[in-house]
Amino acid sequence: MRDTLYNIATIFNNDHIKRLNKTINENLIKSTDRPSSEAIKTSQVKFVSLGSIQHLIGPFLDFIISSNTHFYGFDLYQLNASKRLNYNTYQENEEYTWHIDATPNSPVKDIKLTCLLNCSENEYQGGDLCLFRDKERKIEKFTPGSAIVFPSFINHKVEKIISGSRATLAIWMNGPKFR
Repeated sequence: MRDTLYNIATIFNNDHIKRLNKTINENLIKSTDRPSSEAIKTSQVKFVSLGSIQHLIGPFLDFIISSNTHFYGFDLYQLNASKRLNYNTYQENEEYTWHIDATPNSPVKDIKLTCLLNCSENEYQGGDLCLFRDKERKIEKFTPGSAIVFPSFINHKVEKIISGSRATLAIWMNGPKFR
């Protein structure tokens, strides 16, 4: 594995993000969030199935696979239409403190990649995504329409929102247990 902490790119324009948000809100499903037990998560979490928005996020899915192919080389399970995705919204003073994304108590799989799409329609202050491996890094270019992919075992957080609101679509790519 190359030592690439993350891969980031602008994928969609604001008009596409608005269309995606509308479709997500029309296709929400009931489910329960399971945030890291060691972290504080105050954002609002909703859920949508991949199948209901797949036609709108093809370039994001391609970016995920390309990032894995070029930087990580993890064995990943194929996504299916029933895959549940998190749609996180952060309002003023909401945050998600330091955590890693992990599969709780699974003997056969691990979350390998955390893949986020910034679905915010307007600018906001605060809410910065920070990653920590050997030092803390604030991700400056994670702006509306941008996607970021990083290994799920990397410690990360979303800082408190100061003003405005932040929305992200999260896809966790699973694969066989790390060995």
